[in-house]
Amino acid sequence: MKRRSFLRRGGSIALAAATAAPWLSTSYAANAGAIVVGQTAAITGTQAGFGTAMRDGIKAALQQANRGGGIGGRAVSLLTLDDQGDKGKTEANVKELVANHQVIGLTGCTTRPCSEAAALLAAGEGIALVGAFSGTPLLYGDKAATTFTTRASYERELQAIVHHYRQLGAERFGFVHLEDAKSTNVPLLESILAREGGKLTVTAGVDRKGPGQNAAAIRTLDGNKPEVLIILANNAPLTGFLREYAPRTLVLPKMVISFVDREKLLADLGKDAPGVGFSVVVPEYTKEKYTVVRNFLPEARAMNIPVSPVSLEGYVTGLALLEGLRQARTESRAGLIEGMGRVSGLDLGYTNFRYTRSERTGSHFVDLSLASRNAGLV
Repeated sequence: MKRRSFLRRGGSIALAAATAAPWLSTSYAANAGAIVVGQTAAITGTQAGFGTAMRDGIKAALQQANRGGGIGGRAVSLLTLDDQGDKGKTEANVKELVANHQVIGLTGCTTRPCSEAAALLAAGEGIALVGAFSGTPLLYGDKAATTFTTRASYERELQAIVHHYRQLGAERFGFVHLEDAKSTNVPLLESILAREGGKLTVTAGVDRKGPGQNAAAIRTLDGNKPEVLIILANNAPLTGFLREYAPRTLVLPKMVISFVDREKLLADLGKDAPGVGFSVVVPEYTKEKYTVVRNFLPEARAMNIPVSPVSLEGYVTGLALLEGLRQARTESRAGLIEGMGRVSGLDLGYTNFRYTRSERTGSHFVDLSLASRNAGLV
């Protein structure tokens, strides 16, 4: 299967890190402390791969900007609290960051439950949330009125996969989903298939925290014969599921949505990886024709950051956040919200971020790849 880009634009990234925000004078900036941004994410636990990669990618963008003078001479720092992928801890962390730390905004949340919780609290507190490692629909709607996304939604990813395989003649689709997201993601896929002309013939739920439901999911799938299997699940259940299911379904396309640590999954699957495909919401980090990739790779090497689609997504999120700070007219939480709404023309090569207060989706880019036996991802 050839890689397909649903939005790709030429251009380069403007990394004018030293550009002063209007609210910073030279004398004030020289004496002021860092601008602090808060993050709540899974740094430990089963979701830790997502949280640490997002954190490290964001830090790479901030460090790069700080070497060039930060924002008007002030460094930008990231204060990260660990929520272990637990919604209750996310809520506690957001309240802690907002009430007891001088954070100007939030960024880098992980997982659907935690990202939704943070977005709703951010809206209630009047503080910006810039970028979350989730494409769940709530983040793109009116309830998350102060959230500015930096990735395509799950709807866009699902649509890209369905459209591709409908073009190839597939009609019968299966869906493996996280059980706690069934009520959100199954209707979403059903609506896409209704538009594209396909049919959802089987669904199977797995547990976000581990492989407990994998055997039941495989039995359900074995009783049906989808032509394409779409998977929206994280590594904890997915590794064991695919180790058992992939070898017995070699010719069945198995397409995994971007909510996954792809490199770890491929390494864990080993010889069972060929035939497993992925959607991604940032360019492949091997494609240095994109300025965003060329700028990220040396920074990642210098900071000893593992390079992955997730850490690159964190870097992109950091760039968007920095541009919002540059555009802010006042040093305040409301000022960052206004600044994010003024971001226009942040050209990342593969997409161009343009936000307004009513349009808070930064990117619609989706790409597809497939693991092959001899050529890696193609």
